[in-house]
Amino acid sequence: MRHFYTSLVFLLFPFFLLGQTTKKQYNYRKPIDLQLYLSGSFAELRSDHFHSGIDIRTGGVEGQKVFAIEDGFVSRVAVSPYGFGKVVYISHPKTGHLSVYAHLQRFEGSIASYVKKQQYAAKSFTVNLYPESGLLPVKKGDLIGFSGNSGSSGGPHLHFEIRDGASQEILNPLDFGFSIKDFVRPSVQRLAVYPEDLYSTVKGINNPAFFEVQGWGEDHRIKENEVVKAFGNISFGITTHDTHNDTPNKNGVYSIELYIDSLLLFAFKADRFSFDETRYVNSMIDYTFYIKNQSRIVRTAIDPFNKLGLYDNVKSNGIFNVEDNKTYQAVYVVKDYNGNISRLPFVIKGEKSVAPLKLTEIDSCKKFVVAGKSYNLRTKVFEAIFPSDAFYRDVFIETKTETDNNYLSDIITVGETNIPVHKSYILTIAPKNHTVPTSKMLIVYLEKGKSPASIGGRFEEGKVKVSTRKLGRFAISADTLSPEIRPLNFYNGLKVDTLKSLRLEIKDALSGIESFYPTLNGIWILMDYDAKNNLLVYTIDEQMVPGDNKFKLEVSDHYDNKKVFEAVLKKSH
Repeated sequence: MRHFYTSLVFLLFPFFLLGQTTKKQYNYRKPIDLQLYLSGSFAELRSDHFHSGIDIRTGGVEGQKVFAIEDGFVSRVAVSPYGFGKVVYISHPKTGHLSVYAHLQRFEGSIASYVKKQQYAAKSFTVNLYPESGLLPVKKGDLIGFSGNSGSSGGPHLHFEIRDGASQEILNPLDFGFSIKDFVRPSVQRLAVYPEDLYSTVKGINNPAFFEVQGWGEDHRIKENEVVKAFGNISFGITTHDTHNDTPNKNGVYSIELYIDSLLLFAFKADRFSFDETRYVNSMIDYTFYIKNQSRIVRTAIDPFNKLGLYDNVKSNGIFNVEDNKTYQAVYVVKDYNGNISRLPFVIKGEKSVAPLKLTEIDSCKKFVVAGKSYNLRTKVFEAIFPSDAFYRDVFIETKTETDNNYLSDIITVGETNIPVHKSYILTIAPKNHTVPTSKMLIVYLEKGKSPASIGGRFEEGKVKVSTRKLGRFAISADTLSPEIRPLNFYNGLKVDTLKSLRLEIKDALSGIESFYPTLNGIWILMDYDAKNNLLVYTIDEQMVPGDNKFKLEVSDHYDNKKVFEAVLKKSH
């Protein structure tokens, strides 16, 4: 058997080189003056999206200097408590690219002045700005800001992107000469094999089978060299990740290929993609396995309405027909960007099941929804209107109604959580008799073991309507409680001479914070909002004058519940 694996490697060697074309050279500088270690790779599999850049480690701290990689101009700059947080977009006319620097702690120089001016003009922390091309020019190596942890970042780092300036497609930044120290081969942890129709089997039954993979470095194998026994139309999948030298992060791989009897069946390569494609990650992976185990398997089978462009040379939609009593030699080839390769060879043996197949009876509560067509589910209690591009493949949608006096409606079930939804659908639920103001009504998502989570919605024509991508259990609730405000480092009457900032915690129990309006002596002041930490910060500046200063903060949630906090703060000089 080992002789076969060695021979197969040489036989497939020309295939391994496919697609390794010479890249155009660019003279971009690094966006940060540190050795580049990655905590996230390009097109890495994330929740509901592919990672749109690379995450550069900053030593676990904020405040590292961030530089423009080439001459250009700031074409967009934004501040948000979510997403990219504080982010700079620089257009580079010389190369036709756009570079993106996200999760910044703060901006520098003319960029900082411009943003602050616009925030005060709008009386808003959140801004999304598109300065004219000549307003904020930058030269290669100019300091544009400092790395941070703003927005939805999970820790200090620099998120960095390069995009095609014309199409806005996201490109792999490593194609542009940024060197990453990586001599470590990818790792493969799991092989999955799936029957693709009612008459196909794996291990004699019409269910997926999962095989534990062992090994480190180049050679991997199924535990105890187990042979994959299958029959009919089957597809495959693997769980894999890559690590780099001197860093513990488990990042995504650059490419995955599957060969069966030396013929390429499936290939994926992380070169470029568009934002319109990013949710197809839910079709690429075994979504059911992910929801249950929080681990991702990259499938070879391509769903009929999966339009992802990261696939490369996929044959027969990633499905292979196994004939009875035939043996096939298969090998997965996984690469990282630096060309380190790991292989998982395995044997497939055609073995038709002798036991009669047990076909699962379809529950009468489940409705068959054909992908590519719009579909309406309607009862007396609720309605679900699915657009034609809601699903990647045909699905069965379970519907159910349960009585529950804890909510303003029956609890309704629409589908199961293990079915991914691509484009949002409209869900409408009728309330029961109530005394709650209709303006406070919303729809909550009910997940076992978790508190009800608001997905929003508004009362219209006697029902509560919301647009959502979630499937599962829902009910109508109401948000009648005001947000919470708690000062963290000051109190009414405090002398603030030694303070550099005022810090407050703001929270809302259900619908979430929609807006906040802070004033000092009746004049709006700029406060930084870190939503993930429920934190508002005012950096004390010249607006805090000697004497008594009246600070006021009004916070509103998404259903117009308000809370006001006031304090008088003293400054001696």
